[in-house]
Amino acid sequence: MSDYDYNNNNQRRDSGEGDDNERGIGSFFGKGNNNQQQQQHQQQQQHQFRPNQYGPPQGPPPGPNQSHYGQNPYGNNSPGGGSAYSNSPGPRPGSNMVGGSQYGGNMPGGGYTQEEIEKNQRNERMKDWGTKAGIAALGAAAIGAAAYGIHEWREDKEEEEEEEKRKEESKRREEEDRRRREEEEKRRREQQQHQQQQQQQHQGGPGGWNSPGPGSNYGGSQQSHQQQQQPHYGGGDSGSGFRPPVPMGRSPYTFDQNDVRHADPSRSSENSPTPREYPQLRHTGSDNTIKMGSIVALKHNMTGRFLHTDRSHNTQTGSNQQLVFGFRWNPDENDWWQVLPANHDVPVPGAIVTYGTQIRLRHLQTGRHLHSHYNYRDPKCGQNEVTAYGDQSFSDENDHWVVERWGTGSYGQTWEANDVVVFRHYVSGMTLHSHDILVSEDVQSVTCFGPGGEENDKWRVKFD
Repeated sequence: MSDYDYNNNNQRRDSGEGDDNERGIGSFFGKGNNNQQQQQHQQQQQHQFRPNQYGPPQGPPPGPNQSHYGQNPYGNNSPGGGSAYSNSPGPRPGSNMVGGSQYGGNMPGGGYTQEEIEKNQRNERMKDWGTKAGIAALGAAAIGAAAYGIHEWREDKEEEEEEEKRKEESKRREEEDRRRREEEEKRRREQQQHQQQQQQQHQGGPGGWNSPGPGSNYGGSQQSHQQQQQPHYGGGDSGSGFRPPVPMGRSPYTFDQNDVRHADPSRSSENSPTPREYPQLRHTGSDNTIKMGSIVALKHNMTGRFLHTDRSHNTQTGSNQQLVFGFRWNPDENDWWQVLPANHDVPVPGAIVTYGTQIRLRHLQTGRHLHSHYNYRDPKCGQNEVTAYGDQSFSDENDHWVVERWGTGSYGQTWEANDVVVFRHYVSGMTLHSHDILVSEDVQSVTCFGPGGEENDKWRVKFD
């Protein structure tokens, strides 16, 4: 229809003309009065597109020639692309009506099924859930990051504390090493000074000797060429007389039990370079020379009993140490002793021992050392007791004995098994002593007593 025909129809409607035509056309289609049809159509449209109504029409189904959404069943020949009647005016060009809707462009053009509405609602809920899940995930991530940060901080703190502890421990060890080096250097200087003093005091002359004495186990000795080929451990040649030399850094011996003298703690096995063990040397054949590591039995010259100790006999004086006594006349397994160097001396194993040398005697079966001290006395005779003390890892200066040839000392000469010898306790100056006093059956008293001039001070060496 042209614009001219559209305008003429409007003019005829306004003037009352064309009603017959409108009714005729309506009668032709069986629709009745056109205006009444339009009103019914508008009511149906209003019912279908109420505000906020997006679903399909809720009223009775349309007639056979009606459309749900105002679409023209007769094609595009009628005005208004959305009118249900051919001659009813439709929206003008440029109108906001969409798809025949009478409520303008803001209403949806076309219907939504219930399934689509529910789908949209589900999508909205899923979006809402996704948003909440994202917020929760971000919160959890933040909490995790905070916990991780705390954990890392704690680990860093612990590492710092451990590093501080390591530094402190390293400083402590360095300080201990420094003190130990200073102590060793001090002892070395003292030994050198003592050697010089002994050499100045005992050089030649009547009643003197060239040995540095028992305070020092090193020095020159006038030996034969054959003896000089072997390592020696001791002092030099003795003079015509004998007297015990003055101990290192101490007053001369008085041989008085009331003149109490204490062991020097710096001459114990603590921090000592002396090896804890020496190879055991057992003598066979004609080899009578005592060496470092020799295994010997000591026989008392007057009574014939052997120096003995065992774990079943302890002192009753209060020291509670292992008792040393004279046992039977034939050596048994508890009568053997090993000759060892004094603490802080380091002779080579097998070095020849000369008179005037400080030694230790370690009991083979129990590992204890021949020992004496003040303050504890033999209950039978009142003399200083002799015990077996310490072990392979501990020894003190009260375990030091100076071996001498009886009567002359013979400092610097080789200790031979056939010689009669005296063992002088280095701290007290008194000698290893025994007599025919019995503590009990087969337990003969052994003590530390006197300057070493008696018959009861004599001992001989026996080999296995």
